[in-house]
Amino acid sequence: MPVKLSLEELVTTVASDLMGVTSLTLQHASERLLEQLVDYFDVDLAFLRRNDHELGATVLVAEWPPRLNVPDPDPVGIVYFAGADPTFAATEHLSAVMLSRPDRSDEQYQDRVAQASGVQGVSTATVPLLTTDGTSGVLGFIKYGDREWLDPEVNSLRALAALLAQLRSRVGAEEKLRFLAYHDELTGLSNRRALVDYLNLRLAPGADGPVAAIFMDLDRLKAMNSFLGHAAGDLYLQTLATRLASGKGDAEFLARLGGDEFVLVLPGRATIEHARAAAEQIRRIANEPVQLGGEEVSRGVSLGVALGIPGTTTVSELLGQADQAMLQAKSGGGNEISFFTEEMREQNEIRTDIELHLGSASRNGALVLHYQL
Repeated sequence: MPVKLSLEELVTTVASDLMGVTSLTLQHASERLLEQLVDYFDVDLAFLRRNDHELGATVLVAEWPPRLNVPDPDPVGIVYFAGADPTFAATEHLSAVMLSRPDRSDEQYQDRVAQASGVQGVSTATVPLLTTDGTSGVLGFIKYGDREWLDPEVNSLRALAALLAQLRSRVGAEEKLRFLAYHDELTGLSNRRALVDYLNLRLAPGADGPVAAIFMDLDRLKAMNSFLGHAAGDLYLQTLATRLASGKGDAEFLARLGGDEFVLVLPGRATIEHARAAAEQIRRIANEPVQLGGEEVSRGVSLGVALGIPGTTTVSELLGQADQAMLQAKSGGGNEISFFTEEMREQNEIRTDIELHLGSASRNGALVLHYQL
């Protein structure tokens, strides 16, 4: 039979186990830790909750052992601080370990626990997860019947809660960095990096296709910025992004490349007819007026559509083709939809060939300039 760890050894072991935890393994690691603590402290249930201060509630994150028959709605799943029993309400800004026993505890809390677990009369230990911003959540333990928590145990619970608070702060920072790496700061939409990663999967050999990309560029946004200011322009882009995200219809992926350029990708096997209908819907959404400082403003959009073949078309080729089709739509006066064609491809190849050879021809003397007065 293995020798039971001392309280100091327990805290050290937990600290070592939590070092490698990431956002992807956080849930599993939390449940594994709770299982370990239930066994160590000889309690019936352990739980981890987070405080959602925007929601004004405490939210159940993990529990051990998992309940087999969870009531619907779960009385302990989300508990709003306003109107909650004194025990749950206290967890909003809890700063010290809170202990309760069946004969001297909050009756409303005991009733809520009974509703969730079916057990009457429990002893609890609730430990705050403290950060520089306040109480981020609680680590809790429940023993059916009576249990006394000794001072050394309470001190170890504080240390364990501090480790969990540090872990969640670190994971939260990592998630924020990951979000910023793949999302546009102004609109919150996916950015170019996320779009390229997504299209690499969609255009991989054997993937479902053709893949339709719609390149959208606002018409005369610069003129609006000059008239109303860049702050108004940013608000316009944010409003447009929200509308596109909520009403993008058949589009599966939406990204902002920067400035006034957006790309939408359709799911599955796209056809010309499907892409045209999606582009028309996008144009209707984008043409809706936006209220900016008492002014009702609307902009046209130029949309370029290109279809790529998985295993054949590269990401840069598909985006370049959609971009070229968009420029074709813009050249016709804007607020139009244009599809990439073989004629555009030929024109692009000729233009690229001229650009590539013009410089070398000039340097090698193959190009001679004659001036006529």
